[in-house]
Amino acid sequence: MTVQFSAILQAVSNYNKLQQTGNALTQQLTAGKKIISPRDNPVLYNRINTFRDEISRFDTYLNNMNEGLSAVSQVQDAVTEQLGFLTKMLELANESKQGGTSQNERNAYNAEYLKLNAELNNIVNNTTFNSKPLLDGSFAASGSGYMITTGQNVNYEINFQKTTTDSDGLNLDGTSIASTNNTNTAITRLEDAIDSLTSMQRSLGTDEYIVESRSTLMESKQTELELLIEKYEYIDPVKISAELDQNQMLQQYALAAIAYLSESRQNMIDYLFP
Repeated sequence: MTVQFSAILQAVSNYNKLQQTGNALTQQLTAGKKIISPRDNPVLYNRINTFRDEISRFDTYLNNMNEGLSAVSQVQDAVTEQLGFLTKMLELANESKQGGTSQNERNAYNAEYLKLNAELNNIVNNTTFNSKPLLDGSFAASGSGYMITTGQNVNYEINFQKTTTDSDGLNLDGTSIASTNNTNTAITRLEDAIDSLTSMQRSLGTDEYIVESRSTLMESKQTELELLIEKYEYIDPVKISAELDQNQMLQQYALAAIAYLSESRQNMIDYLFP
């Protein structure tokens, strides 16, 4: 009778374990996750949260890099526009320099030249990001350039040279093409300005490439972490459903065993104690 009673207790214990497993499987199927709380798997739960924290930091860095790329794009557009104006100004200067050009024609060329020259500063004034001017020299010096946070304690500096028309910019203030001598000076300065902005464009292209590369690498790392979270945390609904069906079947067998053992025990008691 002792053996019989122990068997009943073991059958009840097995049933309770199956029921707990079934409840856990049902919870997983409902939530779509196998790691819901620390008690499910403390190590994996903490690891998943660590991954999520890192993904969140990556989001911050990626936003910083996207903002930086937007600033570079604005500067590139502005410099391209300024180069267009400079090219037009150089064409006017060469026209004014041509022999046989009358003074009235030079004056007309010069009026157009001065309008274009003034517009160069308007381009600078309108090139801002987050209300900060980008081409007024604020970010020109090394060490005080436009900083982009691309990782933990990692910054990338971009220098935006000053492209105003004053002497420490494009050095076009005071230039004129109203006379031959003035025109020669203007042509020299225009060519220097065009060379300077062309060089700036190439440098910005390199900066843009580097930041984009860091952004792509970080996105790749972020994807890897997301896949790990999916691997550790999320379930295969088909697999869990099959396990739940099997568990429910085993529970039925366990209940049948308990009923059988209980009935056998009762029959033995009735036999021994009629």
